[in-house]
Amino acid sequence: MKLHTYIPVYSLTLLLSAALLFSVQPMFSKMVLPLLGGTPQVWNTAMLFFQIMLLGGYAYAHGTTKFLGIRAQAILHLILLCIFTIALPIAIPDGWQPPVDKDPTLWQLSLMSITIGGPFFVLAGSAPMLQRWFAATNHKDADNPYFLYGASNLGSMTALLSYPFIIEPLLNLPEQSGIWTGGYIGLIALTLIATILVWKHGDKKSIQNKIPTTDSDPITWSRRLLWILLAFIPSSLMLGVTTYITTDIAAVPLLWIIPLALYVGTFIIAFARKPLVPLNLVTFVQGILIIAFILVIIALHPPPAVLIALHITLFFFCTLACHMELATSRPTARHLTEFYLLMSFGGALGGMFNALFAPNFLIVPLEYGMALAAACFMRFASRPNQGKLQYSIKDIAIALIAMAATTIILNVEENKNIAVIMVIIIIICLNFLLDKRWLFAITVGFILLLYPPGYSLGGLKYKALVHQDRSFFGLIRILDIHSNQRVLLHGITNHGTQSLDEEYRLTPLSYYGPGSPLQDAFTVLNDRKAGPQNVAIVGLGIGVTACYTKKERHFDYYEIDPDVVRIAENPEYFTFLSDCGSPYKVILGDGRLTLKNAPDNHYDLIVLDAFSSDNIPAHLLTLEATQLYLQKLNPDGALVVHISNHFLDLEPVLTQTSKKIGIQGYARVVNAQFVPGTDIATYPSHYFMISKNPALVNQFKDLGWSKARSREGVKLWTDQFSNIISVFGNKIGQARYDELPPIEEREREQEEKQ
Repeated sequence: MKLHTYIPVYSLTLLLSAALLFSVQPMFSKMVLPLLGGTPQVWNTAMLFFQIMLLGGYAYAHGTTKFLGIRAQAILHLILLCIFTIALPIAIPDGWQPPVDKDPTLWQLSLMSITIGGPFFVLAGSAPMLQRWFAATNHKDADNPYFLYGASNLGSMTALLSYPFIIEPLLNLPEQSGIWTGGYIGLIALTLIATILVWKHGDKKSIQNKIPTTDSDPITWSRRLLWILLAFIPSSLMLGVTTYITTDIAAVPLLWIIPLALYVGTFIIAFARKPLVPLNLVTFVQGILIIAFILVIIALHPPPAVLIALHITLFFFCTLACHMELATSRPTARHLTEFYLLMSFGGALGGMFNALFAPNFLIVPLEYGMALAAACFMRFASRPNQGKLQYSIKDIAIALIAMAATTIILNVEENKNIAVIMVIIIIICLNFLLDKRWLFAITVGFILLLYPPGYSLGGLKYKALVHQDRSFFGLIRILDIHSNQRVLLHGITNHGTQSLDEEYRLTPLSYYGPGSPLQDAFTVLNDRKAGPQNVAIVGLGIGVTACYTKKERHFDYYEIDPDVVRIAENPEYFTFLSDCGSPYKVILGDGRLTLKNAPDNHYDLIVLDAFSSDNIPAHLLTLEATQLYLQKLNPDGALVVHISNHFLDLEPVLTQTSKKIGIQGYARVVNAQFVPGTDIATYPSHYFMISKNPALVNQFKDLGWSKARSREGVKLWTDQFSNIISVFGNKIGQARYDELPPIEEREREQEEKQ
């Protein structure tokens, strides 16, 4: 074949390989979700698996490059690609069920290993291996194959952006798996063509002998450490900024895709054949954005959209700076596979730091700020003549002044004039230090230690921090706020509120207070005949519902987070469970999985309130999940789902489910209102219900519930299909709120009723 065919063949092969890698991650994680539940465990364990397998694939490429000739390596790679077709099409094997009485992490890792482990491993090794093959040809660009890395990352980005916007909305999981299998077979064909192209260049014992080396390109351990650090920081930063913007600014599902896509995109820019932007300009912009970021977290409180834009932009330039430094320091093609191996090792370390180390050892979420400070330390890292550790007394004094001003602000926040002066001093000092690598980084690190991003309260004013803890499920804080109430926060999401006023201490508040749709459900339940009543609540919170008590009524609480259980049952924090008098039991674990163990026809009421934020666990809303809930309800019971949400329209999803089941669904919204006779306000809330009992449904209708509504484009969600994109924008919920009478009119109506 002619030389001009080399680049198209190798580029297309790398693009398809990367696309398969990045599309299998969300696809398989979605497959296993209904079995395991608990989105955090599934995704974190899955990401850990993918990072380990990626590292293993790069090690395979490096080892075979070092010890095998081109022909032997190519034959081995083709054989492995063919062998692992035995795992296709990708699906959960029959008989695999997670353990009930122990952590399912090892079970999930084992499942992923036998299903997608082989294909993922060999795909991961394709990118560095094919670049090494190209480097051994006689093409004019063979001495610099790194530009092909751009094709690989283009495939990654294409798959990443296509999955939520094209693949997931149009295809169910079996269809996705079938198309993925076809892509894998196509990759085998392309790899065979790439092998034919390189075959005649593989006579030497080792592929490394095809590329001369010189003493001008030594690979020292300090250089290897530099590669690891420059890969570690963006990886950690990506997870840190994703957690921050989805937890503390706006818990919008799929916002994770923006940092991940930008992360991949920076590789395309950094490893382009010709620089698309000067590294010095990127470094300068990075420094300016760091200063702007510090100004915002200390002094300004812009709207969420502005905050998200700032965080994303800063992340992009920090990551681009690190990856451009990485590209600048890359070795000759002789050491290509070692370079990629160490890159993947650094990326895996970054993921482990955020996913495993930080939640267990950092009670305050410092990892995001630490990664930003580390990115500042790596400015000019590959350019020894810039940012040297040579500073005058004046430079050191400026850094100390900035640190002192930051400390002063912490103690004079109520004095706005002094605080503003200190902020101005900090900004001026940082601008003077912009080209002083180490002093700038140390100063930024000190400031971010005192003002850690990821520790926001969303503007909530509070009198005292009663308790805080952190676990796999996130940061939990108990705050006493100025309205004489105590709240439990997960990130910035309210998990429950209790009044500290003795008279109203056991009054349900927030989404569950007087006049709420949830109160309607218990009002209907109270009107039923006397006798035992069993109520299931999926999502404990602080146990507010325990105060909807009645003689012979028993509550079963299904809760996934052990820390929430400990807090709710501790009367030093909250007293609903201890003082309301309702007999209850807590069942620890994912609600859908543990509810399977309950007897059929057991519950008179099931309340689904397990959405810890606007990032919903979709597996709790599927057709199969709803059928399970109805199976556990007695024929006269009701399923009530709390669907209050800032960003997602969940009512149409449940409407489609109720239509499929053949039961009319109903919904109701209420606006914020005051507890009668007090200035204690409840929250606006939105609920959905279905029941097989017509008489019970009529009682709900008498209380203001109306038929649930559909939305164009929203299809039935099942364990094989769900589409978050289709429910962006809470249109139905907002329409219901807009239809409510003005607050003044509602108050007059209430007075007339009284």
